[in-house]
Amino acid sequence: MFWKVFRLAPLSVAIYPACALLSWLATLLSYPLSPLIAGISMVTGKNEVGGLLAYFYTHDNSLDGGVDAGIPGYDANARGLKRWWLRVCWICRNPSYRFNAYVLGLPAGGTTIIFRQGEWPNFRLWTVLETKSGRRYFGYRGKNDQWFGWNYIAYAGRHLLKSKPI
Repeated sequence: MFWKVFRLAPLSVAIYPACALLSWLATLLSYPLSPLIAGISMVTGKNEVGGLLAYFYTHDNSLDGGVDAGIPGYDANARGLKRWWLRVCWICRNPSYRFNAYVLGLPAGGTTIIFRQGEWPNFRLWTVLETKSGRRYFGYRGKNDQWFGWNYIAYAGRHLLKSKPI
């Protein structure tokens, strides 16, 4: 299956290792930056931070995303140190998603799936996306939730680069 995907999207297969390395570096930076990002948000009274620091958390929700999504343990009434900690946890749960969406990802508008083989979660799923401009990007999702390539599902109008080997 890999060779068929390679024939359909050779450039994305070729550039993926460099993109994955950048994604891993951004992810690793997210963890030590998370207390600072959460702290800035607390000082400013906003549940977002701007500039380059915004690239180190998710693009499709605020720093209170755990509360917004109703995830157990995320307390909507939390204040002070507890709210700061929940924001740190949210950043660590979704590290560098904005970077993966806007720097390494692609816009979803006009993008179509031109190849799909398999069905997740029971089988390996291979996909090839084609943008309006004709560029093609591969995606792979394994049975144990491994991810490589670009996500075939768009979140907040973007297809994220995914790099989760285990």
